[in-house]
Amino acid sequence: MEYTNKRSKTLMIIAILIGLLCAVYMCVQRYHVEQENTTIEMALDYDAILAMARNDGYDTDAALEKCREAGITSFTIYDSTLNKLTQRGELSLITKLGFKLYYPQFNISDLSYDYYVIGKPKGTKDAYFNEVCIDLKKRLGDKNVKVLDNPQYRIMGVRGVMPALGEMNLGILTADANEIAAHGFHVILRPTNYSNVTKDKVESFFDRADTIQNVSGIMFVGKEVLGYNPDPAMHKDMLDYTAACLKQRNLPFYMIESVNQLQYNTQDGMYDLAGLLNYDTGRVYAMAKEELEKISPEEAAMRYYISDLERNVRINLFALYKKPAHGLSLTDTNLKYISDVSSKLKDRGYHLGKASILPAYYPNTILLAIVAAAAVCGFILTFNLLFPLGDKYNYILMAVGILAAVSGAFVAKGALFLQIMAVGCATATPVASILILLDWWKKKNITKKLGFVRVLRDGTVGLACAVAMSMIGGLFIAAMLGNIRFFMEFDFYRGVKLTFILPIVLVCIGYIRRFPLFDRTINSPEEFIDFVKHFLNIPIKMGSLMLVGFLAFAAFVFVGRSGHTAGVPVPGAEVAMRRFLENTMYARPREKEFLIGHPAFYLMVAAMYRKWPQIIHFLMVVAAAIGQGSMVETFAHIRTPIEMSFVRGLNGWVTGMVLGIIVVCALPIFQYITAWMGKQVSRRD
Repeated sequence: MEYTNKRSKTLMIIAILIGLLCAVYMCVQRYHVEQENTTIEMALDYDAILAMARNDGYDTDAALEKCREAGITSFTIYDSTLNKLTQRGELSLITKLGFKLYYPQFNISDLSYDYYVIGKPKGTKDAYFNEVCIDLKKRLGDKNVKVLDNPQYRIMGVRGVMPALGEMNLGILTADANEIAAHGFHVILRPTNYSNVTKDKVESFFDRADTIQNVSGIMFVGKEVLGYNPDPAMHKDMLDYTAACLKQRNLPFYMIESVNQLQYNTQDGMYDLAGLLNYDTGRVYAMAKEELEKISPEEAAMRYYISDLERNVRINLFALYKKPAHGLSLTDTNLKYISDVSSKLKDRGYHLGKASILPAYYPNTILLAIVAAAAVCGFILTFNLLFPLGDKYNYILMAVGILAAVSGAFVAKGALFLQIMAVGCATATPVASILILLDWWKKKNITKKLGFVRVLRDGTVGLACAVAMSMIGGLFIAAMLGNIRFFMEFDFYRGVKLTFILPIVLVCIGYIRRFPLFDRTINSPEEFIDFVKHFLNIPIKMGSLMLVGFLAFAAFVFVGRSGHTAGVPVPGAEVAMRRFLENTMYARPREKEFLIGHPAFYLMVAAMYRKWPQIIHFLMVVAAAIGQGSMVETFAHIRTPIEMSFVRGLNGWVTGMVLGIIVVCALPIFQYITAWMGKQVSRRD
């Protein structure tokens, strides 16, 4: 039966090559889209930095100039509160009793209000009083807010209860926002939603926003976006209205990345609003203040820098340290680490300014269908490497699979179809790359020990072939998932842990069908049952238990460190190694590749050529599969630019190849030393 599927396999390979050409073209298109997305917006909280700078002896102009020198391009501005304005001296908030006792000269007869807001004298400029009055009426209602008649001062009566009244979000004040713009910075608006929101209230916010200069984007505060109404009858209309207001003003929606770096901090209505805006959105990295205090400024700078490089972050919202570094003021401490981020980004070729927004890109449907059909042929080819089928059955599977793939591309068009195809590629590709090479070596029928030079030569060539095959699978994934929803993680690759484990399981099945493990191969259900019986009767020794424990721990780390959920923590030494690689290489290679998989590939070859015990060969095959699986899965991180994923794979290959060569070269030296030591011990005896 060895050649009954030769023709169908040939057709599969031809289909894969055709799909590869289309995938490469789609990846080139994606590359050009990503190359236009290289401007980073560097943002700070306006009130926070000014308060800090004043405590350090800087006035507003000096503080803002220092921010500009550090690379800051924008400031966020929030809804104001009565407490904030009172603390700044822009107005006074007086209780009813205080007003009676200390301001009888105002001759106000209406003392029915709980509090009184006193602005600046009439005839002088007051940039806040009128807007505060409008905002309080929007929040509290007209009957609870009234401007009182007085010839000297601006006075407003307010009904409410402290402390909620003092902390109530009012609105974004144009005077502060335009002060930011007047100094040449962009303004990022950070409003909160209204309770009992209506179109009039949303419109009032945007009417005021129209009077603010240099607005770059909007970033909502709180548990819901502006315009969100939980009432099902109003929900859609209100979000439609908010989206229409944003579109009319070309204002992108800035969304803060989740703490686990997957998707975003959840706000009610955010994903619906993003869809209505056709994903005119920007990804924001905002480190938690508590997290910032735990790490050094150097590490903080690297985290912002790496976020921009690897996760399509285009807005850095910087947190501020609460304690100064030795020999620096608190202002200089914070601006120094921000300056380090700016320098790193500029050296990398990024620009600082208003955030660049990815266009609503989707690949050509015909090309997508061709690539999906070719991927299905790859799945069938991999299945044949595990369980060979005849040409007749392969033709039927290919026809059904291609029909399903084309239908999925033209009809389904959704994330589920693309995710299924991506998981298939991430599973099938490493399995195929390892099993194809194992078949090639098996045909060589090696009967005697071969030298280490042959190990190096064939290991290097074999690894290059495996990497090339893995790259093909990676490019298929990068092409199929390459659209705006995956770029910005409204959809994302699922099944990370599955596609780490399943290829290993399938490689193990493929291995024991090809090579005798415990003096048995499996080519039929009966042989499998016999293998299991033999395996369960193997005597267990303490050394075996220790080996199993070590492998179990390695598996725990291997699986726990994959995916986006909190898992096995990263040791400090490993963090230091990562930072070194990130600073010295264009893209840091993945450790599963250059520390595990690729060196193990050389040891796999050495195990065959040097006639090591079969169990060692088996374990090295499994480890080599880990490296190939990691390389393919790298391309499933669609938020990472395709260029970086490709270079990361190459860096992992080259670095792993160097380490593998070093390990192989060290083997004869180690053998010589152990042989010499054995002779010395024998002489003494």
